Amino acid sequence: MPAPPARDWHAECSSEGVIEPLKSLLRVELAAVAGYQKALGAMRKKALADGDHILRLASDHQRTVTALQGSVQARGGVPATAASPWEGSGVEALLGNGSLQRLDDREFVGALLEAERRGLAEYEAALLVLDVDARELVELELIPRQRRHVDALSALLVHLAA
Repeated sequence: MPAPPARDWHAECSSEGVIEPLKSLLRVELAAVAGYQKALGAMRKKALADGDHILRLASDHQRTVTALQGSVQARGGVPATAASPWEGSGVEALLGNGSLQRLDDREFVGALLEAERRGLAEYEAALLVLDVDARELVELELIPRQRRHVDALSALLVHLAA
């Protein structure tokens, strides 16, 4: 009877050590998707003129969710599929029921900007614990996308202040 194939314990351990940080980033993104859906509903009621920008950001977050789910699955993990809007974002203005409708446009965009900045910080912090493949995804795709979100919302905020 042949011996079973040798297990690559290093690969298994490093993969398991990467799954949890990836799942954490995925939960952040799922919360952003849910939050942007809530924001889009509030925008319809507020008639914010730059809704296309916000819709594009929401779409980007959905693409990021898909990328992170694939990365978790590729490592043998079970990806999360839902999170509360802006769960763990620390942006109080985005969390209260009906609070988005009560914000003026600058406060609304400012709150979105703060949530995006916090998401960027999460990505940058995760780089320390990710394997090469996951780090490449985060560094080359997700962080630049998140920075574009911060830049777009910053520009929108300047426009609203003018």
